[in-house]
This record gives sequence, C-alpha cells and structure tokens, in this order.
Amino acid sequence: MGTPRGITNGSQFASKSRTRRSKVVPNWSCDRRPSSSKGKDWRPSHFFKIILPSTLADKKLMIPERFAGNIGDELSTIATLTLPSGRVWQVGLKKDEKKIWFHEGWQDFVKSNSVGYGYFLVFRYEGNSNFYVLVFDTTATEIQYGLGKSSELEDPGDSMELDDTKKSRQGILNKTEMSTKNEDRETSVREKLSSTSSKTRRMMCRGRERAIKAARMLKPKAPSFISVLRPYLYVPAGFACKYLRQHQIAILKIADGQQWSTKYRPQTPSSSAVRIGEGWTEFSRENNLEKGDVCVFELIQMKPVVLNVSIFRVADYA
Repeated sequence: MGTPRGITNGSQFASKSRTRRSKVVPNWSCDRRPSSSKGKDWRPSHFFKIILPSTLADKKLMIPERFAGNIGDELSTIATLTLPSGRVWQVGLKKDEKKIWFHEGWQDFVKSNSVGYGYFLVFRYEGNSNFYVLVFDTTATEIQYGLGKSSELEDPGDSMELDDTKKSRQGILNKTEMSTKNEDRETSVREKLSSTSSKTRRMMCRGRERAIKAARMLKPKAPSFISVLRPYLYVPAGFACKYLRQHQIAILKIADGQQWSTKYRPQTPSSSAVRIGEGWTEFSRENNLEKGDVCVFELIQMKPVVLNVSIFRVADYA
C-alpha cells in the first residue's frame, strides 16, 4: 500500500469562538442574496411561521404559498434545515400543486428543539433546498440551541449504511443533527449558488437526486455507507460502532490507487456517531468535490482502516 498523503494541520480549522445568541435580534450579516436583489429580479429570501396548535397536530409545516411560488420549481424532495449552532436536519418536502410542506423529519426537528405553541420561526432560504432557521420562544427571545428535550445527537442524515438502503428508499435520508464548533467550520468546499439562475439551481437539485439514486445502485460486497458531501464527513453510528471504534485514522482510497490519510473522532464524547475532520478538506479539494456530490465508502481493510471511495458528481447527473 502506498504512503497516504499527510493529514491536514488541525490549526487551519481554528477561528474565533461563537458568541452565544440569547436575544431576539439575530445576526444576519451573512446575507447571501445577490447584489441585484433590489432590482426587478428580486425575490424574498425570508419567511416566518408562528406555531399554532394545528401545526403541532399536523406534524408538518407549510411554506407560505407566495414564498413557495418563488422557489418551488428549484426545490428537491429533501430540504436541509440549519440552526445557528450548526446542527442540521434533513427534512422531506411534500408538494401538492402550489402548496409545499416540511413533512418527513419535521417532527424530529420540533421535538429536538422543544418547539411549542406560540413559538416563532424565521427561515432564510439559501438556495439548493437549504434553509437557515432561527427559533424564538413565547418570550420573544431566541432559544439556546441544542438543549431541547430530545437533544441527543443521532445518526447524521447525510450518511447511511447501504445495508439499510431498502428501508430508506421510501422518502428521505435519515434525519441529521450535527453539532459543530465554530473552530472546526470550513468553507472551502461549500457551493455558492446564491447568484446562479433558478434554472441552474433546479438542474443541480435534479442532479443531486439522480446522483443519490446512482450511488444506491452500487452494491459493494464489503461493509459500506453512502454520504452526501458537506464540509465534513459524518459516518453513520451503526457503521462506526462496528468498524471504527478502536481506530482514529482512516485511509481514503480512490479508483486510481491514490490515498489520503484522515483522522476521525466521535461527534460528541457520548455520541456513537463519528465525524472525519482532518484530511477531509484536502481529499475534497484534490478530487474537485462539490457540495451535494455523493460518495460511497466501502471498508476494504481493517488494520489500518482503508475505505474505498466511489464518487457520484452532481454535475454529471444534472
């Protein structure tokens, strides 16, 4: 086996610590609307919802029809909800003519953040079916994220074991709840779609769905899992418990034999889910990966851990 490339220096992930938000005035400095948003091509990027008893009973949340009319054509069947804490959920989108609901997985989001009657939620649409969400309680104050009744982190929904693919074909990828410190954040592999046309965004959404379907058709003989690309790689808890518990380094190998050494660690001290951090950015950059690309990871060796990586690019399926 050839010598894998060096692990990325962890210091590059360092950044200023996040100041905890606690008041009603959020920080919207990261407004990703294009500069032309004030012209005739402007469209709203925010909407809010007040949680009513009927909302909780229905276990789904409807996007305002006017807002949905502006973005409905570019939405895929899966939406990503991101909180200021960095935690992320994959939620299914249900469409019926002009109406669109957050559906499968929405109830998990509600329970995890203890969202109740009278809560006020603000959504910012960031393109590519991604929404940034702020949650305010009945005191009109932003909540302290990550301390809900069901705050335990579970398997990240960006990844799932291929052995369970049949169970997952009916709707969406499993729910995601990620807790990422600011010092670990990376932006080098984030796709910038805010200034692209609606047509391009629709093509990318279709490409992502097709790439996922193509990845699911792959039938590795060895233990494996599938992941939708993000700045970090999250390994399903079931896979991590079986095969990665005793190790801290994994070698990623692609079809031409090139290898990259990466480090991984538990998502939290009490979590069984694993995140691959150091070395993942280098692997993504040198393989020209884009956000939304799909990778299948197959365990081909245990000591050391070697994962064979098959890449399904969104651009190839758009």
